[in-house]
Amino acid sequence: MATPPELTLRPVRPADRKRVVELTQDVWEGRDYLPQVFERWVSDAGSTFQSAEIDGVVVGVQRLRPYAPGLMWYEGLRVASTHRRRGIARAMLDSAIGEAREQGFTEMRLGTASPAAVSLFEQAGFKRLVDIRWWRAPRVEGGEPARIPDPAEAERLWSAVSATPGLDLYHGVAADMTGAHDLDAAELSRLAGLGMLRAAPGGRAIAGLRPAWSDNISVAFVAGKGAALRDLLFALRYEADADGLDHVTIALPRRHPAAVDMNACGYDLVNAEDNAGVYGLKL
Repeated sequence: MATPPELTLRPVRPADRKRVVELTQDVWEGRDYLPQVFERWVSDAGSTFQSAEIDGVVVGVQRLRPYAPGLMWYEGLRVASTHRRRGIARAMLDSAIGEAREQGFTEMRLGTASPAAVSLFEQAGFKRLVDIRWWRAPRVEGGEPARIPDPAEAERLWSAVSATPGLDLYHGVAADMTGAHDLDAAELSRLAGLGMLRAAPGGRAIAGLRPAWSDNISVAFVAGKGAALRDLLFALRYEADADGLDHVTIALPRRHPAAVDMNACGYDLVNAEDNAGVYGLKL
């Protein structure tokens, strides 16, 4: 069906909160995160949080967020259940792509676990960069948390771990559904500066963290092998306990060889049949 000609886009306003909550009530069985981040998003001058209107009624929202040189993150696309299958989502996405191009960005990235969204994004030209499988283990007592290297050391660690088995399956991108950065020495340094990088003794294995969605430690990528990697996997569980968190979640691409180490260290696969992934579009 053709996009309604009366569809207009404008910035989301604080007064739109009630309507945004309404149109997200059927997302993830009422567990959509948008109501929790609404105030932060609407007050963020560095991003573009948009609503789509028809006849003065908000029928959709989306957000564009610059997060690294040349990279734009796309998130929060929602369309009211009463207005789906009318081409509204595609019209909003096309507008966002055009806006990112006009601003001089070279790539747009996003993360999704929705089969319907995957179809929409692939039709618009997005390619899957990394396929994500999440592994989870509960916190455990009795050991030392992993070490946080300083930025200079972290940058040097790249040469030690860049060729370890399975890292190539990330295809150069962290499996971070909140903003997938390129995986390189500079990214390790950046994460270390934020306190978001963990290293095994001797730096033979590393884990890059991302902001958590719940009461846990969330890991966007791991690199390393053997005893060093297993020591790190246990250390993350010890850290969760020391911080009073519930569990550790680690993102691995499908067929990653560390799956064997995950099982050996008490981690279980939690989304074997999911469609989670990070996608990118060259602009």
